[in-house]
Amino acid sequence: MNSPQVTPHSTPSSQRLPNWRSAGKAPNAPIQGQSVFLLPLDPPRHGEALFKLFANDEAHWAHLPYGPFADAESFMSWLALTVSAADAALYAVFKKDSNQVLGFLGYRQIVQAHGTLEIGHVNFSQALRQTRMASEAMYLLLKTAFELGYRRCEWRCDSRNAASAKAARRLGFQFEGMLRQAMVVKGRNRDTLLFSMLDGEWDGLCQAYEAYLADDNFDAEGRQLHSLGRFMAKDCALA
Repeated sequence: MNSPQVTPHSTPSSQRLPNWRSAGKAPNAPIQGQSVFLLPLDPPRHGEALFKLFANDEAHWAHLPYGPFADAESFMSWLALTVSAADAALYAVFKKDSNQVLGFLGYRQIVQAHGTLEIGHVNFSQALRQTRMASEAMYLLLKTAFELGYRRCEWRCDSRNAASAKAARRLGFQFEGMLRQAMVVKGRNRDTLLFSMLDGEWDGLCQAYEAYLADDNFDAEGRQLHSLGRFMAKDCALA
């Protein structure tokens, strides 16, 4: 794939932060939205249902450093280990007003002292991908992070994963560069694309998300009338 162009960073590298006190801890509580809600991921409670979502979807794991899993036991062992990491907070995604779990995602590489984290472990089922619910799940995670005082949210993906790179741009992340030979994954080299979103960018992005997610932007079948990108472009034009 063609390498994306790097956009110069506008934040002064020597910017002083005399009142910086570190960001808050990721919530161990439900995060409520209009079409979905996020629950702190509990492997014994959610693991088996999550395994079933992806059990027959081998393509889902193609660009992830883990999976596919042979059985529910191996998946739940991995999930328990991942959830227990000190620098991670994962959430199961549920359709609003139902017990239907649709996938999971969360924060990883959380560094409260510097106000940085990565949006990671994005595992959306077929029923969740490319829907209003998926966009709102991402919005809820980003909104929560910036409200907790995080200054920087990252998005990283395999350089071969064009769909993930496209999603990052759609969601408002800015491309920063490629980490060459960043990992060895499933017996091959992985170069990693790095994207970021900063707190100073969030106010405009948040308005675009909220306009996009409004009920009047979707028809009776849940199809969008206007894209998220259109609202982001409109916000930029008014800035």
